[in-house]
Amino acid sequence: QTSLRDFIMPDFPEIGYTPANLRFLLESKGWTQKQFAEKIGKAERTVRQWLNPDLLSRNHADMPHCLWLIALELE
Repeated sequence: QTSLRDFIMPDFPEIGYTPANLRFLLESKGWTQKQFAEKIGKAERTVRQWLNPDLLSRNHADMPHCLWLIALELE
């Protein structure tokens, strides 16, 4: 049986935006953090905060959902 997760994001390690999924997206597109920051219109430091897997760290920030959806459509 196919789950909704398999239908929407079959290759991503987790569901929705997570630091692991963002890292997977960057790696699969061959983008550096700097390139992605430029594409999404954010500072490289912000991208590093989104990629930080330590959710309790003050150096972590959640990526806004609207930007995650845009990131999925970028070429």
